[in-house]
Amino acid sequence: MKRFSQIELAKQVGVSSSFISQLVKGSKRPSWKRAKQLASVTCTSADLWLDGTPEQIKAALAGEKACACASE
Repeated sequence: MKRFSQIELAKQVGVSSSFISQLVKGSKRPSWKRAKQLASVTCTSADLWLDGTPEQIKAALAGEKACACASE
């Protein structure tokens, strides 16, 4: 799984890096549509972005979760 910086992820999803920071801290949750975009870019599940703990989200950004999507 690819590693992502918050800035890189923000650019790919079309949001601010402060929004990604808030997601990582657990102070904000994305909409379903945004969660699906985040999941698609990071090769994770939308549920991670909607219900995951800050630790789980940080691990996903660090590339520590197995990729569940098809190989490129």
